Amino acid sequence: MKRPLPHPLLLAGGGTALVLGLYLWVALPLADGLAVREKRLGEAMRALDEARQLAGQLSTVGQSPTGETLPEGFSLFSLVESVATKEKVKDNVEFMRPANRELGGGRREMAVDLRLTGLGMNQLLAFVQQVESPKRGIRIRQFILQPSPKGGVDADLSVAVSVSSDKAR
Repeated sequence: MKRPLPHPLLLAGGGTALVLGLYLWVALPLADGLAVREKRLGEAMRALDEARQLAGQLSTVGQSPTGETLPEGFSLFSLVESVATKEKVKDNVEFMRPANRELGGGRREMAVDLRLTGLGMNQLLAFVQQVESPKRGIRIRQFILQPSPKGGVDADLSVAVSVSSDKAR
């Protein structure tokens, strides 16, 4: 016994609904996902190009300093200590410790971390102006100020300079 097929319009409507459902819930999400991935890939490629360009500029700056070079046997610790003595803030130094870290690419960073307590703003500014030297690459890497219980301010700072690895040893 053969069963009669449903009405042809019913079959056509069901087939159309099936094709429309596949299009809406499968084809469009896949196409949108591909477009989003292509957009992200383009953004990532632009970011990578920019990073390469910045890395090139950074290596150029690191290899050929534009200003004064540091003398042979230069010690950042000695410089900070002598400026503290010269600016009469040596008695306000709570601690002073040297730190070194490898930057890669044959570069090393020499740093001095120190805490100055109970300083007046004029003393602190004079000290910072004497220590920092952009021409020689000496910079204040970190600078934290807090009111001091003794009066004035307490300053935690880190003075750093980048040198080639053979000079920092």
